[in-house]
Amino acid sequence: MTIEHLATTKAFALIGEMTSTRNLLGYGVKVLRGARFPETTRDPIMTMLSIGVEKLLKLTVGVVSLDETQAWPSKKTMMSYGHGIAALFDHVMAAILDRTTDSSDYVRDLVAGVLADPVLPPLLAALDRYGMSGRFYNLDMLADVPQVDPDPSRMWDSAEQAALGDPGIAELQRVATERLSDNGAWDSFYSAVQGHTADSIEQLWLMISRVGINNALGTTGATLGWEIAPDSVGRQS
Repeated sequence: MTIEHLATTKAFALIGEMTSTRNLLGYGVKVLRGARFPETTRDPIMTMLSIGVEKLLKLTVGVVSLDETQAWPSKKTMMSYGHGIAALFDHVMAAILDRTTDSSDYVRDLVAGVLADPVLPPLLAALDRYGMSGRFYNLDMLADVPQVDPDPSRMWDSAEQAALGDPGIAELQRVATERLSDNGAWDSFYSAVQGHTADSIEQLWLMISRVGINNALGTTGATLGWEIAPDSVGRQS
């Protein structure tokens, strides 16, 4: 395995990390799309997606560093982000915007779509909160050291509320509300909300993949783009 500017052992480590990222996002998005019972699926979904998105963004930081400095970022540099998905996202998007000014309309439209997505900011905020310390929200409450920041589950609810800005989803909610005992109407509504939320993650994932494939993230960034591509996820069951 040859990766520019990386020794063989590090090249294999990088491919392993790309595979891990692709699988975490693939399973996370799949479960999210099929989820109907938040009480049994919320934590598995947030665990997979918070780790998967963090890895996706840190890999992007890494390949940009390889392209610019011929070296992978130091552990100290990576640790400076902690598990902060929101800060990583801002850093990555700034780099991508700078590197795609001369890209095709297709690539720039993908970037613009991510930036314009109203569901993604509250969704990333929820994953950021969960990854930073929110996954221990209840444990800290039990230990009499309640966290000052909000419960990440409530933040996830805010992301789902943002999905109601979609007229189709809002109409499904109206129909379900008028037919309180119609389980099919409620299933259609919840399916649409979960699907829209999954679309936001997948849109970010696809955008980074395609930006890499289209040579905006350097030579290793192209490898990243192919390795993490959503359509490269293998069998999941």
